[in-house]
Amino acid sequence: MNLDIWSVLILFFVAQGIFTLSILILDKNRWRVISNVYLSIIILLVIWVLLEFLAIRNTWKINIDIFYGTRYGSWLIFGPLIYYYYKSITDKNWKLTLVNFLHLLPFLTICVVIPLISSKSLSPRQIDYGMLSVFDYRPKTVTLFEYFYSTIFFLQFIHFGLYLLFNFRIIKNYTAGLKKKYSTISNVIWLRILNVLLVITLFLSSIYLYILFNTDFYNRSLDYIYIIPMGLFVYSVGYKISGIKWGTINEKPKKYTTSSLTLDIKIELREQLELLMKNDELFLINELRIKNVADKLNVNTHHLSQLINEHYKCSFFEYINQYRIKKAKENIMLFPEKNLLKIAFESGFNNKTSFVNSFKKFAGTTPSQFRNSNK
Repeated sequence: MNLDIWSVLILFFVAQGIFTLSILILDKNRWRVISNVYLSIIILLVIWVLLEFLAIRNTWKINIDIFYGTRYGSWLIFGPLIYYYYKSITDKNWKLTLVNFLHLLPFLTICVVIPLISSKSLSPRQIDYGMLSVFDYRPKTVTLFEYFYSTIFFLQFIHFGLYLLFNFRIIKNYTAGLKKKYSTISNVIWLRILNVLLVITLFLSSIYLYILFNTDFYNRSLDYIYIIPMGLFVYSVGYKISGIKWGTINEKPKKYTTSSLTLDIKIELREQLELLMKNDELFLINELRIKNVADKLNVNTHHLSQLINEHYKCSFFEYINQYRIKKAKENIMLFPEKNLLKIAFESGFNNKTSFVNSFKKFAGTTPSQFRNSNK
């Protein structure tokens, strides 16, 4: 068995994936979280794809036909599972109902049922030279069934891409919902990173297929153009996001049209809120939630959210961060030599990225530029 440096790297990714999977399974607290169940299945499937690639790349013969799932369309399962993972995080009421289970039907039918019924359906050419070999210019005899699975080989990547696009909308709605309840939403960036990394994997896969199908240029090193990002997912993202405690939102918030919040109550509540922010400076608590503020004011969170949305024309997240930026500007002007990250923490932020982004939004400049212009 001859392994090059790239194959060794894939074996390292597989080992890391197995380690991450074992941590998820053995940690009872993490395993109880339904999103981590989906994450574990996703990591297991990535390990499957990595091992399949390694077997093909090194011409190892595995006498289990379904092991070579990519030939039949195994990527059809990635889209639904990533979707399940995102929905289980962003909607606390979401469950795997029969309707949601239908997302798995294409994978189960095309990649499991049909191959089990007719395991010898693919031609030796497809198995030995790749699924796209049926489309090349060389003379050959190809059955309709072989054309079908070569077409599925293409469509599985498009299918996966559509789910990733839909996930960006889920992330957008989730972020908007979090801003109504939380003053800090830094964890949501990991959902974007995961989705972007998967988009990159899909993009590189598309480049690989284009080179393979439309050009005569081919080098064996190109085989790794899409598999390495999948390994990076297992190594750098899988374990990190499994330990995050995700904020919850209501998918269908109550409408303000039926609210009992009158104009007089709004005025009184607004005065109490501004007084609370001025005297107690609650915005300095970096994990501040709207419930914390509502409890201080002795009102329900729905009324407080309504007041902020209607009177200040912003979310709770933006309302709190405006106070934080005001405090940060004061500190920068009073202590121009103080470290900006320290000022960020003292102003209620818990990371540099949120501090800089909020500063640019509400002050129209970066913290460094603001400090330089006020020295």
